[in-house]
Amino acid sequence: MKQAKKLIVAIVVLALLGGIGYVALTNAPSPDEGLAARVNGEEVKKTLLEERFERAKASYEAQGIALADQEITTIRQQLLDDLISETLLFQYAREQGITATEEMIENEYQQIVLQFPSEEDFQNTLTTQGMNTQELRQEISRQLIFRQIADRKAAEGKIIVSEEEMRRTYDETAESGTEVPPFEEVRGEIEEFLRQQKIGQLMDELVGQLRAQASIEILG
Repeated sequence: MKQAKKLIVAIVVLALLGGIGYVALTNAPSPDEGLAARVNGEEVKKTLLEERFERAKASYEAQGIALADQEITTIRQQLLDDLISETLLFQYAREQGITATEEMIENEYQQIVLQFPSEEDFQNTLTTQGMNTQELRQEISRQLIFRQIADRKAAEGKIIVSEEEMRRTYDETAESGTEVPPFEEVRGEIEEFLRQQKIGQLMDELVGQLRAQASIEILG
């Protein structure tokens, strides 16, 4: 109804303007204004890109790192690329019926909060990272969805980590000069590391497939 009212008002205004209606129309904001990209018709807003950039910038600043102009450009490009990949994964998740429920988000949120000695410490850390609690919950939702996609791809791919792979990783780490405990003590950690590495490869392949089939417009 609101859209219809706006359309009616626009038509009336153009009719009243008469001869100057064309000038007013050509000076109207572009429909792409405020957009960083469009992915399969879905909008990626510049405001979201800026939020991500400010968060990344705050993280660098917290480490005492000042970004040069070229680094800022590179980071922005990478963040936009990440947003496009995320949008594709969200679209895939919707097609597959994968969601993050409020209960799931709340459980993860509380687990994070419990890692801090006080609410003040928790809030200070969020501020340092350039985030607020709402943004944290959004991030948790994203990660839960991505985790479910990864778990499905892992199940489909029937990921197996061999003894040989674990031994090779252990030996390479030891040969690099890093002091490592006996193999049996870190066997489980190495296995999980390699498993996550393989899942990451499957996710990269999925994103590559989605990109190949997608309509992606970079708008600014």
